[in-house]
Formats: sequence, C-alpha cells, structure tokens
Amino acid sequence: MTSKNHFEIRLEVMKMAKEMMDAHYNDSMNAWWTMVNNYAERHSMVVDELVKQSAELMKTKPAMYTPKDIMDKAQELYGFVSKKD
Repeated sequence: MTSKNHFEIRLEVMKMAKEMMDAHYNDSMNAWWTMVNNYAERHSMVVDELVKQSAELMKTKPAMYTPKDIMDKAQELYGFVSKKD
C-alpha cells in the first residue's frame, strides 16, 4: 500500500465531491421530471407543452451546480479528513 501525498488526497476529495454533487443533481432532476409528468398526466397535457407554458414550473427546476459548489463540498469533506480529534 502506497501512501498518497496531499495533492492526491485533495484530488480524491474533489472527485468524491463531484460524484456527490452529480448524484444530488440527478436525483433532484429525476424527482422534478416525475412531478412534471404527473402534473401533465393529471391535466391531460403533453409534458413539452406544459413546460413551455409554465414559467412557475420552470422556477422549481433544480439548478445545475457550479464549480464553486463542488469546491465548497470538497472543503467540507476535506475538513472532516484533516480533523485531529
């Protein structure tokens, strides 16, 4: 087993943070599309038409994360790793 230097550890933490952000975004988008599909079905509408017509609905659509969001999550994770409790 080789030990990793601090750059390799930070890279691993960044990868974990991105994977977590990807999973959260994908889960949020899946939930949003399920809600949209259910609403469209209840009101006998085509999903594409519903999305085009509803500005309010589009306000609830999850936003894609930013690089800063990934950095913030990585810092949160790295803070846990570097604690000396």
